[in-house]
Amino acid sequence: MSARRVPLARLARPAARFALAVALACLVGAGLLLATGQSPAQAAVGIFQGAFGSSITTLASLALSTPLILSALSFIFAFRAGVFNAGGQGQFEMGAFAAAWVGFASPFAHLSPWIHVPLVVLGGAVGGALWALPPILWKVAAGMNEILTTLMMSYVASLLNQYLVEDVYRATGVQPGANTQTFPLAAGARFPPLFPQSQVTFMLPLAIAAAVFIAWFYARTVTGYELGMVGTGREVAEGAGLNVRRLMVVAMLGSGALAGMAGAAVTGGVFFADITPFSSNVGFNGILAALLAGNVPLLAPVTGLFFGALQNGGLGLQIFTPISRYIADVLTAGLVMFVSARSLPGEGWRRRPRLPGRSRSHA
Repeated sequence: MSARRVPLARLARPAARFALAVALACLVGAGLLLATGQSPAQAAVGIFQGAFGSSITTLASLALSTPLILSALSFIFAFRAGVFNAGGQGQFEMGAFAAAWVGFASPFAHLSPWIHVPLVVLGGAVGGALWALPPILWKVAAGMNEILTTLMMSYVASLLNQYLVEDVYRATGVQPGANTQTFPLAAGARFPPLFPQSQVTFMLPLAIAAAVFIAWFYARTVTGYELGMVGTGREVAEGAGLNVRRLMVVAMLGSGALAGMAGAAVTGGVFFADITPFSSNVGFNGILAALLAGNVPLLAPVTGLFFGALQNGGLGLQIFTPISRYIADVLTAGLVMFVSARSLPGEGWRRRPRLPGRSRSHA
């Protein structure tokens, strides 16, 4: 009985922090609306209508949440092993291109959908993993900071994706500029929708299954346990005889593969091509969703859905109310602020440690 309660106990604290951070961000947004003479209640109704007001908006929120869940899991998978992958956006874009290439390239054009669709997902995973490889090799070989190198690689990925889409694989009849796209995916490479006239595909249940798998992997497998040891302390892991460098490479490759799968979800299920520029910051929003989940894999679907609904609800504000849709961005900024805090109100602020040998009378 106690063994079954342990996972629930581990979920309780991050779930409470998630709820508290959302509540505080809503208070910030409500205060801003009141200060500008607008109604917080009207804004809440507008966001809810835009996110879940009908079957169409609900399905749109689910479609937006799919790549966010995978992106959050990408960050969590590396972070649990002590690797800070800040380059999920670049791996997402490279995964999107690799998935598109597998979808439209002539060697794969006549494959059965039962083969072609999984290959598109695999192509996205490989593209993301390969883009994550150089930063982790630089880290294990030269000690370079992976936060800086993965961020740098994201900017390179954006420019490289733009070049490949606009100058190498641009669709016939499409001019360079906004919303430029590659050749379209073959019919057999496109992800079938789970619901008629929606962009919700099998990638959503696959993302949820990935969350369950990662939680199981870290809790029940030898490799997962070793990765967790590296995340706890590299010196301890090295003292235990673990190959820390190899494990860090494994963590980053798995992280990049998940980010690339997020790109494949967009390419194969939404646009049916690779596009440029990517206006959505899936990789960066995935980091926020991961932090909001307390880096707990099983909470990533919840926070990913929350951000997907918030994005879609922001459009609802513009449609159903006179309130600007950018209030949703204010809520996101509030979440960033509260998630970044070391502790939240009600949790007990950490006391500043007292220096050794210092008496209370000198405090």
